[in-house]
Amino acid sequence: MKKFITGLALAGSITAAGTAGAAEEEGSGSDEQALSFKEKKELLTEAALEHDIPPEIVKAIAYEETAMRQFDENGNPVMNQNEDGGVGIMQVTLDENDLEDRSVDQGRLEQDTAYNIEVGVDLLNEKWNWAGSVLPTVNDGSKQVLENWYFAILAYNGLDRRNDPAEGESVYQEDVYGVIENNSLLGSSQVDVPEWNAVYQDGEDRIRFEEQEVKTDTKTRSTQMARSGDNIYTYAEDSGMQVNYREGPSTTARTVGGISLYTPLEVEGAAAHDNSPTNHFVYYPVHYADIRDGYMASAYARSGSITNFYDVRRQPLIEAVGYLEVRGILSGYPGGEFRPNESILRRHAASMMVDALNLEAPGDYELQAADMEAGDLGYDAMRILEYNGIMTGSNGNIRPNENMTRAQTASILVSGFEETLETPADSHSFEDIGEDFWNYEAINTLYHNEVTTVEAFRPNEDLKRSQFALFLKAAMTD
Repeated sequence: MKKFITGLALAGSITAAGTAGAAEEEGSGSDEQALSFKEKKELLTEAALEHDIPPEIVKAIAYEETAMRQFDENGNPVMNQNEDGGVGIMQVTLDENDLEDRSVDQGRLEQDTAYNIEVGVDLLNEKWNWAGSVLPTVNDGSKQVLENWYFAILAYNGLDRRNDPAEGESVYQEDVYGVIENNSLLGSSQVDVPEWNAVYQDGEDRIRFEEQEVKTDTKTRSTQMARSGDNIYTYAEDSGMQVNYREGPSTTARTVGGISLYTPLEVEGAAAHDNSPTNHFVYYPVHYADIRDGYMASAYARSGSITNFYDVRRQPLIEAVGYLEVRGILSGYPGGEFRPNESILRRHAASMMVDALNLEAPGDYELQAADMEAGDLGYDAMRILEYNGIMTGSNGNIRPNENMTRAQTASILVSGFEETLETPADSHSFEDIGEDFWNYEAINTLYHNEVTTVEAFRPNEDLKRSQFALFLKAAMTD
């Protein structure tokens, strides 16, 4: 897949004064009032959410097209007279027949920012609905995934040869994704775009597509689609960091404190914006730890509910448990217990491994071990791990209700994650095991990959639920 990071490139021949970093109001035009960038971002976000479109995409299009300006510095509507006749902040492009068929008011397109946004977003959503016929479907077709909008964004600018990456280095839809990367606070993340081939009929510049379905390596979910009352949790790629919690919706607002990762929160009001045209992220109003209200940037929030386990307190374990819970790999007990110091059964570890690795086995495959039958608790997970050669028994038994030992855990982790764990070149000297220990190589591999960092591995001890969560999260993120 092609990866890219690109700066702003205004479409066509439009230029706009006072863009990067500006907090000024635009020219007066004929709006009831001149709209600030804050107000325009609010309109763009609201219109996007009404159509279940990631706001990152709508704001990026408005920025790519006109730097989020409905009017120029003289108060005249921004018009693209040299190319396709685009109008206003969203550069809506409709001929006279389209205007009539859609009952769109040309005067309002030119003078009313909110109306221009509504029409532009309607057109973008219409292009989305072309997927599976005129346009290929990307990934699973979920509207919340940024990559899935690739061809709808292309079509918004036109199914024309100029938007074919094979024809030039810079194309509209990839410039829009570049704006998202630069302005939506994605950090080090990069949005992948699909590989595809255009087809042209003789004498045409109109793009047609060979593929009906395409995939991308990444599937980046929008972080700006939570509404008031929705559950979110704090998230960042770097373990151990804290998310800034500010008095107001601004990068310059005083920081109240930090919120640890995987802290469950509720959005308490509409998302807020600042007045910069280049800050496309939103701020969620939240109430944290019964202290005070504040705001956190959307880039560090993920939609979903996680459990605030009362018996999980150390931050590394909170992050590991949260990481696994949001992926559907583990759950706790009624009453908000995780029971971190309870030993983990072999069948429970098997179930988590199956979910973590998305493993399957043929439906007609039967467990070879003699001590389980179809219908027993954990049978299917044990069957799948046995089929994949990750967990096998001894003396014909797989012992589902025995506790996992630390040594056994090392073996299943290394077997399951062999494609991502690096093979060590050196042999570490542990305090309590030598190189002749039955699975020294697996334990050494975990140490080399920093899944474990202890000098005494205690291989024969039963493994605790907390330890398995830490091991599994470390193996998955290696």
